[in-house]
Amino acid sequence: MRKRRDKGFTRWLLVLAFLLAPALYAAELVGGKIKIIHAGWLLAVPGEVPLLRHSIVIDNNRISQITNGYLIPEDIDAAEHSVQVIDLSHAYVLPGLIDAHVHLTSTPRKGGLALSSTEADLTLIAARHARQTLLTGFTTVVDLGNVGVPGSERAVFAVRDAVLKGQLPGPRILAAGTPITATGMERAINYRDKVMTTLDFRSVCNDVRDCRRAVRHQVKKGSDIIVFYNTGSLLAQNPAPQAMTDTEMQAIVETAHALGRKVIADGHHAQGIAAAIRAGVDIIDSAHLYDEHTFQLFNGHTFLQSHIYGVVQAVGGSRETLHVGLWSWLPGSILERFLAIRQRPFAMTQGYAAGIRNLSYASDAGVYTWGNNAGDFKEFVARGMPAIEAIKTATVNSARMLGLERELGSIEAGKVADIIAVGSNPIDDVATLMQMKFVMRSGVIYSHHLNKMANPEVDSP
Repeated sequence: MRKRRDKGFTRWLLVLAFLLAPALYAAELVGGKIKIIHAGWLLAVPGEVPLLRHSIVIDNNRISQITNGYLIPEDIDAAEHSVQVIDLSHAYVLPGLIDAHVHLTSTPRKGGLALSSTEADLTLIAARHARQTLLTGFTTVVDLGNVGVPGSERAVFAVRDAVLKGQLPGPRILAAGTPITATGMERAINYRDKVMTTLDFRSVCNDVRDCRRAVRHQVKKGSDIIVFYNTGSLLAQNPAPQAMTDTEMQAIVETAHALGRKVIADGHHAQGIAAAIRAGVDIIDSAHLYDEHTFQLFNGHTFLQSHIYGVVQAVGGSRETLHVGLWSWLPGSILERFLAIRQRPFAMTQGYAAGIRNLSYASDAGVYTWGNNAGDFKEFVARGMPAIEAIKTATVNSARMLGLERELGSIEAGKVADIIAVGSNPIDDVATLMQMKFVMRSGVIYSHHLNKMANPEVDSP
């Protein structure tokens, strides 16, 4: 018995070493050096005119200057051995992407991981997904958490902290911990009573005072952002159009804001969306079941984020192919609901058509497949959103939504060096963002594959 435990522990250490190695190697390779990136084509501030043949100087983890032309070490008054020149002269360079809706401990599959995985298992799963996400060009994510999955919250907090310390490769993580919800609206697996009593449901609240307590509880545990369910789940047979009272939502928002936290209302139905906007929520997430009045309610402060690519993956394109999608194992009535959502205009592009420009990027990776986080870009463009507007949702818009516009979202002097590159012009073909060639987060290179690149100098800005 002892040998079996020892083997298991050894296997866990080997997996952990595998996950740690890329981060430690990258930090050793480029840490401590001043870096000069030669960018052939530079979308420094999405929405502004791209630049040609510019140098980005990075000192430690921040951008110190952006200069026309290609600098050499002597130009910045530094010893040659202390400067690393990174040749992206045949690349298309832009800011690191931000995905404002992921679930790092989740994998889309039947049954889930709620009771079959230990906290250590979930930590390793989250670490693997974090690394995978970083390599797709997303240098910042918001983890919206899970309800009723023991250990998930602490696993995500642990990975968040390890990434921050440079111990794991991954994106910068803003973690919600556990979503706040009303009794019966938890979106958790329904276990038998004896099992349910072992789960932590302290994020569940049932009146104004209790909802204030739940927010404080999440902040105390380490939540960077507060998420609550304003409607029922689309996976329920009869999802509630509004999961909390107006006053409960107001209590959540007021308490979170007093504690310096942004608030996301994660829900689908028009009634719950309207209530959350009245409550002063910062971000409306999902919004698949909007109505003709929904977009008139948005103001200059509330952001909208909703995914398309995942829903397209979930079910087939017609009733005849209903069971060929990612969620083919779900009951037919639920698949019919998602087919109806797929066949109507999606919230993001409909919101854009309605004049909303506070739009942020949200893939829902974890509920949908990992590695395809950038899939929504091409879906946005296919449905009428200009490519540059699609790129803005995952850069300048999302940074502003999170209150991080002074740090992230663009390549400008003083900001954190989150920089990515692709092999062709993303404004001409936004799908190129699904084929990442170079990834830098906080001045550290995690991916560099620039063998066959187009020549950006032939493009006019």
